[in-house]
Amino acid sequence: MSSFLNRPMIRQRLLMGSALVATLAIGIVLGMFVTANTVEAQPTTEFSGSSALMFEFVKPTARADYEAVMQKLGEALNETDRTDQANGWKVFRAGADFTGQGAVPYVWAIDPVVSGANYAAATIINEVVMPDEMQQIFESYNNAFTDGQVKQLPVNLELVADF
Repeated sequence: MSSFLNRPMIRQRLLMGSALVATLAIGIVLGMFVTANTVEAQPTTEFSGSSALMFEFVKPTARADYEAVMQKLGEALNETDRTDQANGWKVFRAGADFTGQGAVPYVWAIDPVVSGANYAAATIINEVVMPDEMQQIFESYNNAFTDGQVKQLPVNLELVADF
């Protein structure tokens, strides 16, 4: 049997086959991790009600940054042909902090909700900007939120009376 493995052609084929199997196994393992990270990196915000509110609590020093991101969100909604979402989506700033944590409350009022649509601001903006610009926008958006426990509060609404 040792003479069988001494043949250069067979040894070379065994070596190449082993290298191919090892490369394939490594690729499969890495592919599972890369796919999982890519999916996790894309936030999703969906609403189940016919209307919705999203409260976002922003640091007073980050108002301009947050509002700049909302401006970019509006541009992205129009550039990605999400007119149904854009038509029913308004962003308001509250006149006073009602959280007790020194926040500037913002409220997304969405009426009607587009069923199954993703309302995650970062994901929508990511569809239209370059990666380096997206990194800056994402950091501005995330750093704008207060350090309190509640940074965002989604509220699904169902109409019960229309006067």
